[in-house]
Amino acid sequence: MARALGMLLSVAVALWLVLAAVGGIAAMAVFPAARELPLSMEGYTAFTAVEPAVGRQLIAGHLVERVFILSETPRLAFAGVAIVAFALQRRLRPTPPPRRLRAAAVALLASVFYARPAFTAVDREYRAAAQEAEMDPASVARALTFKAEAVDPAHSFASRVATAELLALLAFIALSAGSAQGAPRRG
Repeated sequence: MARALGMLLSVAVALWLVLAAVGGIAAMAVFPAARELPLSMEGYTAFTAVEPAVGRQLIAGHLVERVFILSETPRLAFAGVAIVAFALQRRLRPTPPPRRLRAAAVALLASVFYARPAFTAVDREYRAAAQEAEMDPASVARALTFKAEAVDPAHSFASRVATAELLALLAFIALSAGSAQGAPRRG
């Protein structure tokens, strides 16, 4: 039973890690490519005409957002499986719980229930301000100011929380490898 729980924990943490990384990987691929492409999107034509570089980044954000949305539910599911498997494993073989998995779980919860929703709300307001440029080109300056004052800090915070989740998961995996079941224990 302990071996099966260990395998389940390993697979669940690995899949959790992959799903936690996929949004960042998508962003690293899409945003640089968007800088070089003549992108446009209905509802943002005037904004991208006045601020083409920022407009392309806004469009790239729409594309990358979909990856985050699609990966969030399975990420939560695999995190839940990992945490339950870990708890059951600890019941079979009581040892002090490592802080690494707890840190990853806390970062996941902060990301899912605070950082990402906060960023999404601010980003939606920014997008609405950018869409106002369709009716009033003078509102481009308002959208850019909004981006600098609200979106950039919210994005930075969400990125730090996501990085903390990834680092905690990597630490959990790396440090768990040394204490794998059957490994000789040193006094």
